[in-house]
Amino acid sequence: MTLGIGFLGDATVSRDGQELKVGHARQQCVLAVLAVEAGRPVSLDQLTERVWGDDPPAKPRDALHGYLYRLRQVLGDDAIVRKSGGYALVASDVDLHRFEQLISSGRHEEALALWRGEPFAGLRSPWLDSVRDRLLQQKHVAETERAEIALREGRHGEVLTGLIARAADHPLDERVTGQLMLALHRSGRSAEALESFERLRRTLADELGTDPSAVLRDLHHRILTEAEPSGIELPEAGKPVRRRNSLVFAVAGVVVLVAVLVTVLVNQGTPTTPSSAPTGKYAARLKAGDLCVTEGRDRQTHDGPPIAVQGACSDAPPQTLIEPLGGENDRIWWNHPVNGLGCLSAMGGSVQEGARLEPWDKCRDDLTFQQFRFERVGQDRYRLRPLHTDLCVGVQEPLAPGAEVVLEKCTGGADQEFAVERI
Repeated sequence: MTLGIGFLGDATVSRDGQELKVGHARQQCVLAVLAVEAGRPVSLDQLTERVWGDDPPAKPRDALHGYLYRLRQVLGDDAIVRKSGGYALVASDVDLHRFEQLISSGRHEEALALWRGEPFAGLRSPWLDSVRDRLLQQKHVAETERAEIALREGRHGEVLTGLIARAADHPLDERVTGQLMLALHRSGRSAEALESFERLRRTLADELGTDPSAVLRDLHHRILTEAEPSGIELPEAGKPVRRRNSLVFAVAGVVVLVAVLVTVLVNQGTPTTPSSAPTGKYAARLKAGDLCVTEGRDRQTHDGPPIAVQGACSDAPPQTLIEPLGGENDRIWWNHPVNGLGCLSAMGGSVQEGARLEPWDKCRDDLTFQQFRFERVGQDRYRLRPLHTDLCVGVQEPLAPGAEVVLEKCTGGADQEFAVERI
């Protein structure tokens, strides 16, 4: 049996090549949740929250059992199985997962060819909306990387029209603007390339109070002074937009760094950038009580990728860095003794409750599951909110050695409150 599920556009379902109809929008929402978690069990409580959010029907379990029964009638009894207290979709071909796998292997053209429109078209729930946003961010990054490859290969004519549209859709994205400037310049439209730079400069100044990055300013200068368009190469991706002030934070369960609004800085100075830190990032040791945030493994299986845990400070990495991205958004870097610098991320971009944080992962611009904001909850205390989900960062066993850092429902508990500590 080959079950194909598609949600990168209108819902499409096929079994052994035969197209199937899976019912109305709410029933499709149930299938969409199972497809996102294909192969992994989803409990009835999770299904209820992800399908209806804060507005479930009077008897959500009865409704779900009805939807699951009808889906099994269409897909086959072996397509949705009872597993570990929940229900899991058995599907060998889900376009959502194939897209991410192709992106991970660098096959951007094939990955983008899977898209048929807006993800989960016509389906709405707070949880699906957050997954949709994450997928659109990944698509944006894939399109940006595809354009960069084309420009490096001299195929600027192929991507110019698309870059004009994407620069309009993402007016604060310096990397896209840089690609557009280069494509215009190489097409003999240098005046328009300079206009693109000026448009970005005004937008950054008006909305964020910042200037274009040094990389983009350098490209602007070279377009002004280079007579031959083909003589200019595409620069490396510029640094994200930086705010003017930054602070270092330590949290009472997991310690991180974050840049905050100027209003928080009234009575505090701005740290200087250490010589060992990359430009625009600020270093600190992460500490909570007598413990520091370090790396560990699943305490039950003792395997899998590293996860963020609490442990002895002697085991902590030499430094953690914060990179302001503009607005209230920040990215947290981890200096791994073997892997080098990477970004703190929700494991695999997961938005599910209990998802762990991975202390080292490849940093990619604009991925929301690598971005955080702080929500003030008291004097010098904050709740850490990943941008890609309505969940909060919490510690499973506060201040206990080996306690895992995970995504949790925002309960307001002490394990989700982060204390500010200048170091």
